[in-house]
Order: sequence, then structure tokens, then C-alpha cells
Amino acid sequence: MTDQPEGLDLLERVKKLEDQVALLTAQVQGQAGVWSRGSTPPPLQRPVPPRPPRPAKTHTETNPMLWIGGIGAGIILLGTIFFLGWSIQQGYLTPGPRFLLGLVAGSAMSFGAATMILKGTRKLGVCVLAAGLGTLLLTLYYGTTTNPPLLSPSLGFAGIGLAILFGGGLAAKAKSGGSLVVTMIIAFWAPIAFSQGGHHEVALTLYLAVLMAAALAVPYLAKVGAQWGVTRWVAVVGTWAMLAAASLNATSGDADAMLLLMGFHAVLAALWIWLPGQGEAKPRTPTILWFLVSLSLTSLAWALWKKLAWTPEWFAGPALLIAAVNLGMVKPLRARLDSKQADLGLLVLAAGHLALAVPIAMHWKWVGPMWGAFALGLAWAAGRAEGMEEWEESEISSLRRLAFGMAVLASIRWLVGSVDVWEHTFSYYRAASGTPLLNGVFAEGLLVSAAWLMLARRKGVMGLLAFVALEFTANLTLALEAARIVHAVQASGLPTYSEYGGYYLDTHGASVAVTLVWALSGALQWLRSFAVEDNNMRRALAVGGYVWLAIASQT
Repeated sequence: MTDQPEGLDLLERVKKLEDQVALLTAQVQGQAGVWSRGSTPPPLQRPVPPRPPRPAKTHTETNPMLWIGGIGAGIILLGTIFFLGWSIQQGYLTPGPRFLLGLVAGSAMSFGAATMILKGTRKLGVCVLAAGLGTLLLTLYYGTTTNPPLLSPSLGFAGIGLAILFGGGLAAKAKSGGSLVVTMIIAFWAPIAFSQGGHHEVALTLYLAVLMAAALAVPYLAKVGAQWGVTRWVAVVGTWAMLAAASLNATSGDADAMLLLMGFHAVLAALWIWLPGQGEAKPRTPTILWFLVSLSLTSLAWALWKKLAWTPEWFAGPALLIAAVNLGMVKPLRARLDSKQADLGLLVLAAGHLALAVPIAMHWKWVGPMWGAFALGLAWAAGRAEGMEEWEESEISSLRRLAFGMAVLASIRWLVGSVDVWEHTFSYYRAASGTPLLNGVFAEGLLVSAAWLMLARRKGVMGLLAFVALEFTANLTLALEAARIVHAVQASGLPTYSEYGGYYLDTHGASVAVTLVWALSGALQWLRSFAVEDNNMRRALAVGGYVWLAIASQT
């Protein structure tokens, strides 16, 4: 009997231990409560590790030191300008000491900026570098304007060239895009500051080529630069803006050399934009930059072509060459970007230059049929791409939109430049025109209608709009060609008036032909709607049939 309390105490301890185990099990399983001794706790499950929290979006805050540095650099530049002007008015310093003081100050700031950038204080260092290089540019410019001049413009230009080399070398060593931006801006201002007047467009174009080649060495030597968005834009836009100014001011004697240099600049721009073999992944905004370069190249080449007074029709050759280059870049750029990102942009540029070459090489009357053929080809390509696995849906949609836009342009060109409803149907005096079924207006209408037919097969809003455009272009094409046939039959054997080359004809037959075509089209579409299984197409054909029957009843 004396051992019973100890046994009971042991049992109570075991029970408490079991209750604690059950509580822990419940906590692991996310269940509350404590099981009694007789209850069976649920089987233990391995706890699921919690998901790692999503990294919080880091909001880049502007470093106050950057603002202070930028403001300080601006104050230094303004102070330099003010000090030079004030010292000249007061006569405290002769031109020689002022010039030397500017050189020392600019050099000190530039070397100090290099030290800051290499030690990690990049943003503030870039601001100080801008102040240093700017001070050197102003000082050297001042040295060429004194009376007598302290140095010649050529020597001043050579001096700022050394400063530009220093900035470019710093950008490559420190892998600093900001340093390269500052250096490029100073380099763009240098030929303006040391210009001596006259026509030196070829020299300026050569200078810009050397500058771009030197700047291109920075991303290849530093193995970085594909993501320098501002740097890339400054280099491309700044270079081609100055090329535009040089091309527009060039004389006819320099235009041929400028035209050759434009091709070299296009190669340099392509290397700078796409950076082939540089080692980084995808360069930033390459397609948009190449759009700017390609369009600028075409425009400036045309301006130089006119200065040379060459045959305008021959410019179709360069336009076709640019189109072929854009098509040839598709495969290598797929490998460079590891995607088809640039395909659509290059396709647009190629199609646009092909469409441009037509009115240049031929008469304007061929523009409509060629645009219609381009629209049909793009619509076919969009439909064909839907069955190809390597084409992504976004790319197919973009290609389809491109075909839609080209069809719209071709339709507008056909309506505005070719179609004359009054002449075909209601004019008492009928001017002589092409052979029925063998004329440019009918061919253009057929091509545009075929393009809309291929686009109308797609469901959705675009397919509906294409169906409406198909109804309009196809019925108008067939009706007006029927009127042309009637006119040709009526005019057979009739004399023409040599002054106008036309006939006086009865227009009643042509009007009846137009009405019959529209009535027949409406009836066929209405009958066809009963045999179509797709509900949307059935309704569209039925509505189209009723509309054309109604129009025919009113004509």
C-alpha cells in the first residue's frame, strides 16, 4: 500500500508527458486542443517549410550627394565663365595667367574626378569630371579668342582631344557609363567650339567616325556597356544629329564622299547598338535605336543624292540595299539576342524600304499594286506563321497587325489615287482607260481584297474589321470593272476625239452592270449563310447579303 502513491504519481507523470506530446503534435499540424490519454493523436506529418518571402521592391532613392555634386559642377562652370569675364573687364589678370589658371583648375578637377571614380565615389566623381572637362573646353576656347590668340584653333582642338582620350580611358578602366556620357558630350561640342567657318563637313564626318570607333572600344575593352541606356542613346542620337547637320550643309562637291562615309557610320552604329561578340547578354533598346539609324541613313542619303543631281530613279538601288541588309541581319541577331526580338522590327524596315523603292524606281501608278502585293504577302506570312512552332503568339500578332496596317494603306491609296466611281458609271463623257481585267486599278483592287480575305479568317475585332473592308473593296472592284467592260463593249468601233482621247457614251448600261453585280453579290452571300456552320460567319454573311441587296435596290 505504501507503493501505491508512488505508482499513481508515476502514472500522472506519464499522462502529462503524453498530453504534452499530443499538444506538440497539434501545434505542428496546426490544430488546437489536447487529446486525452485514451485518444489517438493524428499521425505526425513533416512540417512544410515556409515559402521564402518575396524580395521587397527596392526603390532607388537619389543620393543627395549626386544633387550636391551636380549643382556644384554647374556652379564651378558658371563661376569660371564669370571669373574670366570679370577679370577681363577689370584687367586684374592678363590673358596668359588666366589661361594657365583655367588649365590647372580643369586638369586638377579631372584628375580628382578620376581618383573619386576609381575609388568608388562614382556619381559625385562623374559630376566633378563634367566640371573639369567643361573647364578645359572653355579655357582652350578662350585661348583661341584672345587678341593676339594664345594658341591656334587647331592646337586648341588637339588639346581638348587629349582630354577626351583621358575621359574615354577612364570610362574603360572604371567601367563607368557616366564618364563616357560626359566625355561624348564634350566631344560633340569640341568641333563646334573650334570651328573656323567654311565647309568642313567631310572633316566633321571623319571626326565623328573616329569618335564612334573610339567610344566603341570602351564596351569591348571593359566587357560592359550593353545596359548603358543613356550612354547608348547619347552616342547614337548625338552622332546622327551632327551627321544630319553636316549632310544638309554639304556642298555638291563633298556629297559623294559624305555618301560613302554614311555607309561607314551605319556599320559603326550597328556595332554600337548590337555589340556582337562583346560578351554581355542582351543590349538595351537595340531595335528602337536601329530604327532611328536606318531611317536617318535613308533620309540623309536621299538628301545627298539630290545634291549630286543623280537620276532620282536610281536611288531605288540604295533603298533595296538597305532592305536587303535588314533582312540579312535577322539570323545573326537571333543568335546575338538568343530570341526573335528583333525580327519584327527588321521586317518592318525591310518592307518599308521595299515599298519606298517602288515609287522611286517606277511611276507612281505602280505604288498601289505593289503596296497591295506587300499587304497580301504579310497577311499570308501571318497565317503561315500560326502553324510554325518557332513563332511565338506575340510575334504572330505583331506580324498580323503589320499586315493589317499595310492593307489599310493600300486600300486608302487605291480609293484616293485610282478609283473614280463617277468616271466609271455616271459620266456622260467617258475618258479612255485601260483594258478590262488587264489594268492597274483592277489588279490593285484584287490584291487589296485578297489581303483582306486572308485577314478576315481570323476571329476577333481585327477579323471583323477585315471582313467589312473585304466587303467594301471586293464589291466595289467587281462592280467598277463590270462597268468598264460595258463601256469597252459600247465604245468598240466608235471614233475617239483626239484632243481628249475619249468617247461620248450612254451611261445607263454601266449603271445597270454595277447594280447587277451588287445584287448578285448580296444574293450569293445570303444563300451562302445557310451552308456555313460557324454562327459568327453565318451572321456576317447574312448581314452582308442584306446590305448589298438593299444598296442594289436603291441604285
